[in-house]
Amino acid sequence: MLIYLLVAITFVIWVAIYLLYFRQQVMAWIGNRFGKDHAAPPAENEPEAQLPFSYTPPPKE
Repeated sequence: MLIYLLVAITFVIWVAIYLLYFRQQVMAWIGNRFGKDHAAPPAENEPEAQLPFSYTPPPKE
């Protein structure tokens, strides 16, 4: 059981050292990965979207 405790403590220490050393890069990555995206500007010459089918009602008799 002592081995598991030592492994856990070692893992926590390594993660803490890594996060302290690379704090700026990690925060920039988190902001880029989980931050809010901005809407893309509309294209100027984009054709109007068309449906892949069309419905014409049956002729009236």
